[in-house]
Amino acid sequence: MSYAVVWFKRDLLVRDHAPLVHAAAHRPVLCLYVLEPSLWAQPDSALQHYQFLRESLRDLAHQLRGCGARLQLALGKVPEVLARLHALQPFARLVSHEETGNGATYARDLAVARWFRRQGVAWQEWPQYGVVRRLPSRERWHGLWQAHMQKP
Repeated sequence: MSYAVVWFKRDLLVRDHAPLVHAAAHRPVLCLYVLEPSLWAQPDSALQHYQFLRESLRDLAHQLRGCGARLQLALGKVPEVLARLHALQPFARLVSHEETGNGATYARDLAVARWFRRQGVAWQEWPQYGVVRRLPSRERWHGLWQAHMQKP
């Protein structure tokens, strides 16, 4: 049976995690967080961010154990990590939240999308917070934000 990868980025929680709920309802899941040295080299990263991340990952691992899942940690560039995972045990889908980060995380997500297109594997992203990507104008933003905020 195929499995889905739940890619945790800045969304290190189990509660209100739509990609995790969706993936767990349809197939076995692998919960993944990738430590990316290139992101830690960015000028907007600092030691206190890394310390907070370590604490948050410990909390997330504990929450996942309570749900019968394990958090897998990997080190490297996300497309390379996903390629290694896929070579070891092909997965059918990757799910994650859309990330609103800096230019480095945006470029990383574009590279991940290219890898998925080449592999023919689906990557499904859920909006997070109130940011709506790819709007032709801001005219519809308020209605979309209201709908997002009123979801259960």
